[in-house]
Amino acid sequence: MLYIFSLLFCAFRAFLFFAHFLLPLFLIKCYNKSGGRSMKCTIKQLAEELNLSRNTVAKALKNSNEVSSKTKQRVLNKARELNYNNINKELFSESGDVTSPSNVNNGSILFLTKTYAPDSEFWTAVLTGIESILSNAHYHLVIGIMSESDLKKMDFPTALKDPSIKGIILVEICDGAICNALLQYNLPIITVDLPKDYNPVLDMIDIVTMENKKNIHRIVNYLISKGAERFAFVGDIYSANVGRGFQERFDALQECLSDNHLELDQKHCLLTETSDEFQDFQTVVKKLQKMASVPDVFICGNDHTAIQLIYALQFLGYQIPKDVSVVGFDDIPASERITPSLTTIQTPKKYLGIAAARQMLERIQYPNSPHSYMEYKTKLIIRDSTI
Repeated sequence: MLYIFSLLFCAFRAFLFFAHFLLPLFLIKCYNKSGGRSMKCTIKQLAEELNLSRNTVAKALKNSNEVSSKTKQRVLNKARELNYNNINKELFSESGDVTSPSNVNNGSILFLTKTYAPDSEFWTAVLTGIESILSNAHYHLVIGIMSESDLKKMDFPTALKDPSIKGIILVEICDGAICNALLQYNLPIITVDLPKDYNPVLDMIDIVTMENKKNIHRIVNYLISKGAERFAFVGDIYSANVGRGFQERFDALQECLSDNHLELDQKHCLLTETSDEFQDFQTVVKKLQKMASVPDVFICGNDHTAIQLIYALQFLGYQIPKDVSVVGFDDIPASERITPSLTTIQTPKKYLGIAAARQMLERIQYPNSPHSYMEYKTKLIIRDSTI
């Protein structure tokens, strides 16, 4: 009898201990989960509850495409259950389910370029890179096209006044005055290439460009080693909208010739002819007809100019590269299709676009961060248009 009484007494003491110490803790936990006052829930706690990494939970709460809809739904359900406060309301439909990413819209980015882009195969490749980043970040891309007349009048697309526009990416527009006028809209600006001359506006925009000189030096030295002596440059380096790329390619040619104790063949250079003039085949033919001869090599500012030049030379009976070698810049698809295929310098067009888009997203998120200058390497591609 005494033994039974002792057991009952021990059981009673255990009950008192549970009621006094453990039951309140249990109730507190339940109270926290059911929406009562509690300590602030953190991503770390959500991750532990779901047995997921903190990185995965954070991405799910941002509606990242890197996390499956099923996982996002689990995270959001648990976040609501534990009263996690930093939930993006756009992730919920009225029923509390995850909103489709396609329905999320963070605004639009204006892609501003020139009409007739002589290098349309250049900027369309850049555009592909831009779209690949912005679409995943739920930004729409609005394309604005300006003619030469629009540029002179600074007549910008009406889309620029749309409040949904969150930033501007410039391609083939390098006029410092244009850049300065666009700053008045108080939007972040990223430019692919940049004005050829220094302008204070360059301190207020982000720049993505390519290295222009090293491979000009390589191809010129290579052709000199093959016996070439007379070099001329073809490309507009004087118009207001000319980018620094053309100027640096011209400078590189002169520097390399000087290093080899040669001079630029000035009488065969075409330095004032605009992109519009080079679009007109007959204009190019007439320019060449005025030359008593041709140099050993034409170094061109870009592939479009080089291709137009090759067509005009062939029309006049010149054989390439037997009579004259031609070098381009950019490596657009047409440079490989033409006969003879064009020796050129490859620029990472898609990655220029990717870099521009990423920088735009960073600028939107961190508007006061230092402005950036990014320069991508290029690659020499020797084909059949050179000796």
